[in-house]
Amino acid sequence: MTSRTPEQLRDDLVADIRRWGTFRTAQVEAAFRTVPRHLFLPDVDLETAYGPQVVVTRRAPDGTALSSASQPSLVAAMLEQADVQPGHRVLEIGTATGINAALLAELTGPTGQVTTIEIDEDLAAGARTALTTAGYERVDVIDGDGAAGHPGGAPYDRIVITAGAWDLARGWWNQLAPAGRIVVPLRLHGSGLTRSLPLDAVEPGRLVSRSALVCGFVPLRGTDAHSGHVLTLADGVTLRVDDHDPADETALRAAAASPPHSLWTGLTIHDDEPTAHLDLWLVTAGARFGRLAVDTTICHDSQLTPTRRWAGATIHDGTTIAYITLRPLTPDTDELGVTAHGPHAATLAAHLTDLLHHWRKEGPAEPVVTAHAADTPEDQTVAGHRIDRPNSRLTVRWQL
Repeated sequence: MTSRTPEQLRDDLVADIRRWGTFRTAQVEAAFRTVPRHLFLPDVDLETAYGPQVVVTRRAPDGTALSSASQPSLVAAMLEQADVQPGHRVLEIGTATGINAALLAELTGPTGQVTTIEIDEDLAAGARTALTTAGYERVDVIDGDGAAGHPGGAPYDRIVITAGAWDLARGWWNQLAPAGRIVVPLRLHGSGLTRSLPLDAVEPGRLVSRSALVCGFVPLRGTDAHSGHVLTLADGVTLRVDDHDPADETALRAAAASPPHSLWTGLTIHDDEPTAHLDLWLVTAGARFGRLAVDTTICHDSQLTPTRRWAGATIHDGTTIAYITLRPLTPDTDELGVTAHGPHAATLAAHLTDLLHHWRKEGPAEPVVTAHAADTPEDQTVAGHRIDRPNSRLTVRWQL
């Protein structure tokens, strides 16, 4: 049991986030110094409440997380993306514990308004109680489906989504102020590849994000929920692929059990190099993309060795897989490698190697994501990788 006070632990958490360079404004740091996290996490000890990790607060019967208090540094980064100002009207989708709503209330100040929506009535009730206890009575907690938004408080200067979204819900499009911003962890591929995007309204029916943050979130529930396609290749081995990507699960299981075909590319990367979006680049380059996960607590001697740096970035041809590996050359430099399994292992390994050389030649770049509301006319001037969703047409292009 800790003898340290909540204030001391809160100062340590703020210092930890600052060391990562996450804070860009004094306002967000001040909000973290003010909100008493332990009042929103009454079922965990103080050290955990102020720890740097995710705290899962609700699980499904199969053990998967349904709700959590997100990693504090990621919360801070998304709040910096949101650029919330005093007096703003903010809609939050996914109340969960209520911590983020309290932080938003600190940023909007007494002249602003925060409305937060939670689909789980028990979670909403708990957050409402915690917000009141912590002194944030003016936050309006709504029971409901976040995809519908809350028309009664619209238009909103900021809409902040705190769950993984497959699409931009029609309610968010309709309730955003003309110069507003949506910050959303958007899944840009069926494998679960997610980026937090600060999407600015530039004209009716068009939003643009010029930066992206790698993240992972519990999926959104409700009418706009979307589950990915997961293939089980062995005990403790899964491959997440796009829902509409034809893949022979039986053949891929055989591939996973086949000997590896490995090579090294001669390409090096440094620890401080901006390479976070390599996996997204592979998607936009036309590769049939997936994410290979190997549970080493089950597969003690697995011959499948994808690097975790890009969450098991893998390409496949329906019967063969090829994934990225790394080996250290110096304390801060690694070499990119490729390993493939299956009947076309040599061919697919060579293809992934070519893609990596092409990526390196282009140089690490930042994605620019443009979203058009599905009911707006087609914009032929925006070129790039196209992603169609029911409510939105997304285009990903790259800027150096």
